[in-house]
Parts: sequence; C-alpha cells; structure tokens
Amino acid sequence: MPTRTIYLIRYPGARNQRAHFGIWVPYAEEGVKGTKVHVVGMPMAGFRLEFNRSYEPTASARRSERIPIGSVSTQHIYDYQGSPTIDHTPVGDLERTAAEVAPPRASKDIFAPVNDTTNRRCQEWTMDYVRKLVAKQYLDASAIDVVHSKRDAPHVGTRLNPVGAGQKGSNDQENSTGE
Repeated sequence: MPTRTIYLIRYPGARNQRAHFGIWVPYAEEGVKGTKVHVVGMPMAGFRLEFNRSYEPTASARRSERIPIGSVSTQHIYDYQGSPTIDHTPVGDLERTAAEVAPPRASKDIFAPVNDTTNRRCQEWTMDYVRKLVAKQYLDASAIDVVHSKRDAPHVGTRLNPVGAGQKGSNDQENSTGE
C-alpha cells in the first residue's frame, strides 16, 4: 500500500505567545495542497475542530514551518477535490480519528501554565491527536517525539503583557481563529 508523509504545521507566535499547531496532510507526496487538521479558538472560550481543505501553507501570508512526522498509508487519507473551504465534518480515517479527540474546553485559569489536563490549547490537542494516530498504528511512535520537541514551554503565552507589548509586526502573527 502506498504511503504519504504528513506534517506538523507550526505557526510561530509573537514574543510571549504560544505557537499554533496543526497537522497538514498533503494530497500528494510533496504536494502543495492538502488538508490542515487543527483546533481553533481561544483559551477563555474553548476550541473547535476544523478541517481546512485545499489549504496551501506556502500561499498563506502567515509564516509557518512544516515538520515531517511520519508516513501514513494512503488508505487512511481523504483527498478532497474542490475549492478551498473550512469544514467541520470528518471524512476518512485520519479525520475521524481527529474527531475522537475532544477539543480543549474553556480554561478556568488562562494564566495557569499549560498542561495536558486542565489548561489545554492547540499544542496539547495536537499531541493527543498524534498519540491516537500512533495507538491506531497509522503513524510510528517516533511522531510523538517529533511533535513534543516543537512545543512551547508551559508558561509561554499564559501571562499578561504590558500595554503595547507585542504590537510591532502583529499582523503576521496567529489570530484567535488559528488561521
């Protein structure tokens, strides 16, 4: 069965902001379009699962990096054919697996250090998603280490900044929707 490399897609945050994480599944090996699987929202309101179909990371104005995390059998991948769209309905094994991982709920204390249980955000959700892909044997266990190595320290992005801090260049940074 043919395989395809999938990627952690990481959008670095501004100073004192957490990076945004998602998984990017290209429609062809070394392709330019694919589906970005991620959660979007805000710590004080909670997050929701989103599938950005026909997404082209290199066409986005936002700076990102794609880190290969492993190869998946193409039988588990849904290759969307159509115009770019945002969807919330999972199709194919990888997306249905993403839907099995609960998006982070609203945090009771958004200033507490981020952790895997009570103060979760997109990075923690992505880790849980990758762990589930490994448990289903869609990915090798080494994917967990790759994604974990790119996480921010628990305290990053949990403190108030002085008025005006982080304003310079903020147009290039992640917005609350994680686009």
